[in-house]
Amino acid sequence: MYISFRKQFLLLLFVFFSSLTQAGILTLEEAETIALEQDPLVSGLQSSALALSEKAIADATLPDPKMKVGLSSFPTDTFKREQEPMTQVQVGIQQAIPRGDTLAIKSRQTSILSEGVRYRGTDRQLEVLRDVRKNWLEAYYWSNALTVVNETRSLFNQLVSITESHYSTGKRNQQDVIRAALELGLLDDRKVKIKQEEEKARARLSRWVGNKASGSLPKELPTFSVATDRNALNNILEQHPKLQMRNALVNARQAGVDLARESYKPAWMIDLTYGMRDGNNANGTERADLASAMLIFDLPLFTSKRQDKQLSASQHELAAVMYERDDVRLNLATEMDLVMVMEQRLAERKTHFKKLLVPQADANASAALNAYQSDETDFATLMRAQITQLETRLNALRVQVDYAKAQADLLYLTGETK
Repeated sequence: MYISFRKQFLLLLFVFFSSLTQAGILTLEEAETIALEQDPLVSGLQSSALALSEKAIADATLPDPKMKVGLSSFPTDTFKREQEPMTQVQVGIQQAIPRGDTLAIKSRQTSILSEGVRYRGTDRQLEVLRDVRKNWLEAYYWSNALTVVNETRSLFNQLVSITESHYSTGKRNQQDVIRAALELGLLDDRKVKIKQEEEKARARLSRWVGNKASGSLPKELPTFSVATDRNALNNILEQHPKLQMRNALVNARQAGVDLARESYKPAWMIDLTYGMRDGNNANGTERADLASAMLIFDLPLFTSKRQDKQLSASQHELAAVMYERDDVRLNLATEMDLVMVMEQRLAERKTHFKKLLVPQADANASAALNAYQSDETDFATLMRAQITQLETRLNALRVQVDYAKAQADLLYLTGETK
């Protein structure tokens, strides 16, 4: 029973500390989630879109009617309401009716702007995902580069011990010992520089994930699923939220042109008034109350200085946003071409490093060490082999990370989240 209980207790401790260890690891997926939840601009754009949706409903509603109360034809000599037959206490109501389809067009324009803001919010989410991925990947590179250097440092420590041992037996000269210690010192300096770069990368990552940026990173590099067919990518690019946002602006400006055309139509005002009179007529009968109804409307007769200019201005605004949309389309297509070329070449280099360069550098370093220990080569050749191995491993890691960054850029351009 005692042994069983002890095993259970140790198992619980293992699970507990394992969970603590896992909690300190910042995965890319977790970084993405935190960044989207904490980005203030994403939340702000969502609020702006909701505000415009509510405003669109208000824009489709008639203006509030106006109430009027007053005195008409009031005598100022006696200040008696019954003295004059035209004296009235008037109560009236006025209702304005905007020109033509102005209300419907303004409501449609505001709804389109709300849709544009939603597309801007979607684009912002994609931007956040792209930036947090690239910052996470950069921190991943420097973290793993430090691991590579630490592993190489252990080997250089062994080389220092080997050269000192050979020097003590007279097989090597003192210069080998000094060179080995120098290379070890240079490697320590490089370690400090890499640590500095890692801290800078984590500081940039903290913009998105806060204190979580100080956590350890997984050993495995995440992979992305990215479309590579050029024709398919062109079609996808047309649906990019950055371009859809420009399309929404074009539609909103077109609504502005339609609104300017409505200015040639008259606006209306309906006026209903009821006048109450006191006193009697000459024949002794009570004076009758009076009611009036009026229809007031604009006369847009002289349009050259107002309506024509408003229509012309709205047409120029429409043309401007159409040119801006074309520019966005060209920029996205150019960026797509550049990223695709980079992604393809980095994929080739990644394969080249994995299948050829890294294995050859490892074999070369191992052969040089064996040859040096057998007195078949000099120390300079050994160090060149070891340094080449280090540089090759770091370059291979850099290519892998840059390839993942290129895929992150492609995911942004295709509007994909994974």
